[in-house]
Amino acid sequence: MPQYMYRGRDKNGALRKGERFSSSADALNLDLIKEGVTPIEIRQYKTYENLWERFISLFQSENAHLEDLAIFARQMQLLHKAGVPMVTALRQISSFTHNSQLSKSLEGCIEHIEKGEKLSSAMQHYPKMFSKLMVNIVQIGESTGQLSNAFEHLHDYLEFEAKNIKQIKSAFRYPIFVSSAILFAIVILNIFVIPTFARFYANVETTLPWQTKFLIFISNVFLHYGLLLLTLTVILSIILYRYLHTKEGRYKWNKLELRLPLVGKLLKRLILIRFAQSIAIILNSGVSVTQALALVNELLQNTYIKSQVIDALETIERGNTFTKAIAKIELFTPLELQIISVGENNGELGSAMNYIGNFHSQEIEFDLKRMNDWIGPILISAISILILILALGIYLPIWNMINLSQGK
Repeated sequence: MPQYMYRGRDKNGALRKGERFSSSADALNLDLIKEGVTPIEIRQYKTYENLWERFISLFQSENAHLEDLAIFARQMQLLHKAGVPMVTALRQISSFTHNSQLSKSLEGCIEHIEKGEKLSSAMQHYPKMFSKLMVNIVQIGESTGQLSNAFEHLHDYLEFEAKNIKQIKSAFRYPIFVSSAILFAIVILNIFVIPTFARFYANVETTLPWQTKFLIFISNVFLHYGLLLLTLTVILSIILYRYLHTKEGRYKWNKLELRLPLVGKLLKRLILIRFAQSIAIILNSGVSVTQALALVNELLQNTYIKSQVIDALETIERGNTFTKAIAKIELFTPLELQIISVGENNGELGSAMNYIGNFHSQEIEFDLKRMNDWIGPILISAISILILILALGIYLPIWNMINLSQGK
C-alpha cells in the first residue's frame, strides 16, 4: 500500500499535515473529508524518498533508538504528572526530538488520539517504534490510572537496555576493527606486494625457503582463484543465511551460540538480564505472572530459550509455582532460583527479578573485560605471526643471496 504526504485545514482553519498509508490518493481524500479535514495537497512518496529514509535508518543504531525512547518516556512521565494534556505533550515531544522516525510516529499517534483512540491503541499502529512491552505497560497505566508510574518504569527499563547495548558495542569495537585491518592487510599483501617479490625471485637462481614458497603459494591462490573463492563464499553465505532464517536453522544456531567459547556465556547473561528486567517491570505494573511470561517471550530473540519459556508458561498454567516453572530455563543458577522462590513466597517477585537483573548487569562489565583480556593477546599474536612469516618469506632469500655473493 503506497504512502502519502498530505496537508489540509480542519473546521477551525488550523493547518493539519502528516503521512498515511492508503490504497489511493482519492481514498485518502475521502478519509480526510470524513474526519473534517479539507485537503490542500496530497502527494505520494516517491521511491527515492523511501530509499533515502531506509539509507538514513541504517545509521540510526538501536542504542540511539532506545535512548530516544527513554527520553520520550521520561518526558511523558513529567508532562503527564504536571497535568499537561496528552495531545499537547506528544506534540511538544515530537517537535523537540532529533529522531525523525520517532517524531513521525508521535505525529501519527496524535492523529489517532484525536479520533478518539487511547495512547496505547495509537502506539499499536507503529510496531517498529513501540514494542509490545511498551504498549502493554502504557495500557496497564491507562486502565489503573497510573500512567505516570508506567512511563517511569518504561524509562528505567529503556535506559537500562540502552546502557547494556552501549557497553557491548564498545567492547566489540576494538576487536572488530583490528580483525578487519588484518584481513585487509592480508588481501593487499597477497594481491600487490608478494607477486612483485615473486617475479623478482623467479629471475634469480637461488633456493627459496619454505616461508617464501608458502607466501607465493597463498598469493597465487588469491590471484588465480580469488574470484572463484569469492563466488563460493557468497553462495555459501546466501545458503547459510537462508537456512538460519528457517525455523529449524534458527533454533539450532540459537542453541549453539549459547555454547560458544568466550561469547556463549556473555549471550546467556544478556538474555537473562532482559528476561529478569522485563519480568520485573511488568509484574511491578500489576500484571499476572502468566501474562508477564507471555509478554517477555515476545521480546526474546533466541528461539531456543523462547521454547523453554513456553514450557515454563505451560507449567504455571498446570498449577505449579513460578520458581518451579523457570527452573526449566537454562538461565538461572540454584542460588538465583532460591532468591526467586523467597521473593515469590513473600509477594516480592518483581523485586527479586529486578535484583537478579541488576546483579548480572554489573557482572557483564567484568565479562566484557575478561573477554577483551582474551581477545587482545590473540589478535596481537595473530599480527605478530603474520609479520614474522612475511618478513622471513621476503627477506630470507635476500639474506641467502648476500651470503652466496660473499662466498659464505
